[in-house]
Amino acid sequence: MKTAIPKLAALSCLFVLLNSFSANQPVEHPVKKAKEALSCFVVLNDGTIKQYSSLELVTGIFKTPHLLADGSVTITASDIKAYQDKNHYAISQKEFTTIKPSKVAVEALPGFAVRIAQGRLNVYSLKFYNGHNTSEKLFLQAGDSAQIVAYTPELLNDMIKDNQEVYSYFNASDKSTTAIKKMLTTVEMYNTSRLISKN
Repeated sequence: MKTAIPKLAALSCLFVLLNSFSANQPVEHPVKKAKEALSCFVVLNDGTIKQYSSLELVTGIFKTPHLLADGSVTITASDIKAYQDKNHYAISQKEFTTIKPSKVAVEALPGFAVRIAQGRLNVYSLKFYNGHNTSEKLFLQAGDSAQIVAYTPELLNDMIKDNQEVYSYFNASDKSTTAIKKMLTTVEMYNTSRLISKN
């Protein structure tokens, strides 16, 4: 009996010690996990938003491209005007001005463009097949409620003219970068800049 008490005390100390180590480990909170799980959604044509825990683009040679929500719900491109999956936000070309809808899925549903920059200026990328290769067309939107229009350097110049530093960067001669990369850098600078200088 006398030897059982020290063993019990040692076992209790060991238990307390192990619990103290596990208490210092980062804990994943269920609320945070639930919010991450709800990051997938679709916007139906009537504006209703439906959230899902997973959303996957399904394509194939003999399959009509569609989204598969929660592993069992089929959603077609004609049912929705936008969606967010784990990788990106995509919007239907029905929301764009003057564009012929794409019929082939490259990285989004056919007829949808992926948002690649977000902020005061949004940039959408539409990838499509032009015969044998994939091509890309870019679109701009001022904020979230303005029209989405095809990118031109003149249009971007007009959108950034209230920020002299960004305007100067975009219009400076630079042969070390591509036109698209320079445009995306300009949009990023504009979206993250705090100082707006009027001309």
